[in-house]
Amino acid sequence: MSNRGRAGRNNLAAFLQSASFAYLILTLTTFFFAANHVLGRGVRAEVPPVGLSFWRWFLGGVLLLPFVWRGLYASAPVVRAHLLPLSFLGCLMIGGTTLLLVALNFTTAVNASLINATQPVLTVFLAWLFVREKLKWPQPLGVAAGLAGVVVMIAKADWQVIAGMQINGGDIIALVGILGFAVYAINIYKIPRELTPAESLFVIICSGCTALTPFYLVETVLYKAVPITARSLAVILFIALTVSISAMLMWNAGNRILGPNRAGMFINLVPVFAAVLAITCLGEQLFLYHLVGAGLISSGIYLVLCRHTE
Repeated sequence: MSNRGRAGRNNLAAFLQSASFAYLILTLTTFFFAANHVLGRGVRAEVPPVGLSFWRWFLGGVLLLPFVWRGLYASAPVVRAHLLPLSFLGCLMIGGTTLLLVALNFTTAVNASLINATQPVLTVFLAWLFVREKLKWPQPLGVAAGLAGVVVMIAKADWQVIAGMQINGGDIIALVGILGFAVYAINIYKIPRELTPAESLFVIICSGCTALTPFYLVETVLYKAVPITARSLAVILFIALTVSISAMLMWNAGNRILGPNRAGMFINLVPVFAAVLAITCLGEQLFLYHLVGAGLISSGIYLVLCRHTE
């Protein structure tokens, strides 16, 4: 290989481990999350929540299998040595997504969205409490600005919307799900470096689906089975490709590069992208509170990240 070719490969490898690459993939991840929310709202009356969660992850694992089975066979000792933390991450990731889908059957979208907006704050707090990741000024201000931006967008700058909120069982379920995501984020470092991102994700999916199977069977028998229709299959396939595989690979990589504090702030982009998608695809209007909220969120992300770009 020529010197120019080696230099090109070295530059690419350096970029794939850089903060700039992490910012790019985390932004794309939140776009996929937002698209998932918009699409999920359209089928929640047709597809039961636990079944939707189970099959999106199961299918994601099936799609990954041809690309990872050789590596996993060779890395079997590594998987066995780290099976407990990987299984823990699987329960957190798949359990969190399932709880959010269940919660939306009992609480309003406003309540669930506001609770979802607490994830970066929970991640920062848990990272400080358990991982001892320091939070330096002005990062706390950035966390507050990001949370304020989410609240402005969801409440449509009408504080009476927030004042009229009522806590119910669905809110508690959503909060537990978001707490699971936050705990997942601060434990990503436990994924062994000997495994590729796709290999570790496959193991995490398998362990999470195994834990979810009894709940899926109970829902199927006592409540409702997942309908086998072109619409439901298309939705499950789309979510499996964009969220279960692509978004989670990028989310894990971004967290590894930036750490949970900075990566968690990108979750605040989800309502921004959701608003854009709703305006573009559903014909909704753009209001001033959208711009104010997006500005606060962008400022918050900058304040959290700026300490690491000096």
